Amino acid sequence: MSSGKTYKLNNGTVIPAVGFGTFASEGAEGETYRAVQVALKTGYRHLDCAWFYQNEGEVGQALRDFLKENPSVKRSDIYICTKVWNHLHEPEEVKWSLNNSLEKFGLDYIDLFLVHWPIAAEKNDQNMPKLNAQGQYTIKEGLTKDQKPTWAAMEEVYKEGKAKAIGVSNWTIPHLKDMLSWCKVKPAVNQVEVHPFLPNDDLVKFCFDNDIMPAAYSPLGSQNQVPTTGEKVNTNPTLNQIAEKGGNTLAQVLIAWGLRRGYVVLPKSSTPSRIESNFKIIDLTDEDFNAVNEVAKGRHTRFVNMKDTFGYDVWPEEAGTAAAAASS
Repeated sequence: MSSGKTYKLNNGTVIPAVGFGTFASEGAEGETYRAVQVALKTGYRHLDCAWFYQNEGEVGQALRDFLKENPSVKRSDIYICTKVWNHLHEPEEVKWSLNNSLEKFGLDYIDLFLVHWPIAAEKNDQNMPKLNAQGQYTIKEGLTKDQKPTWAAMEEVYKEGKAKAIGVSNWTIPHLKDMLSWCKVKPAVNQVEVHPFLPNDDLVKFCFDNDIMPAAYSPLGSQNQVPTTGEKVNTNPTLNQIAEKGGNTLAQVLIAWGLRRGYVVLPKSSTPSRIESNFKIIDLTDEDFNAVNEVAKGRHTRFVNMKDTFGYDVWPEEAGTAAAAASS
């Protein structure tokens, strides 16, 4: 079914190359449970989760039920990633977030713990993001500019063994350069949006050059259009021709492109047939790989930018070119 391909991270731990994204955009109760059950039965051994997705309980239940039904598979065979959200960046909040996730999962450790965004915000009495008069997050400017306290707490949970590896998500090259100048534990992973309409070449190269593993979310692009041209990843003629020529799905081609580039790929779906077909890993020929690269050349369309929700833009230099506000 799948190659079982893995990568070794900078701390010696091993991460499965293909992960299953658990963000449920519909958010219907039971949907995540069913999707994770299908993914685990299909053979996925890497689940990409987050505190913000508010479904870690369902993920944990699906995992427990699967392990009970499949005694040959151990907890140590399943790679679980989760993330701390923006309003929980104070050191004690980081630890609370991890413990809260562990409790919901029913686990005693996480394989990979990420800082979800390089943005710190205030929380309300319900441990949810505190909104300002505009309905946006109340940004903590100091902790957003200086992530040292947040990362020190990440390093602490790593040293305690509660997280087997730590990393970041949505970090830019300037963010990473700054962090590498002072961190004691280098981030093992930087999870970012990558697909042929946002190849992110410079960021991917910077990560590889600094022994940080890129992990691609939204690797299949988006249903959204490129604002200036109306194009969509899933209707691009060249990409679809490559898929049809090999008798493959477009998703299989896009996942294979990411793997060929050497990073972790995190497709998500709630449709059982797609969950299964996405895990059938194909090998791209040099010709097809180069053809996808040609489609990607010179493109930089970001589909995931929550600046309207946050009231803060991680990529101000791209203002006016973002395709849509969505969630990773």
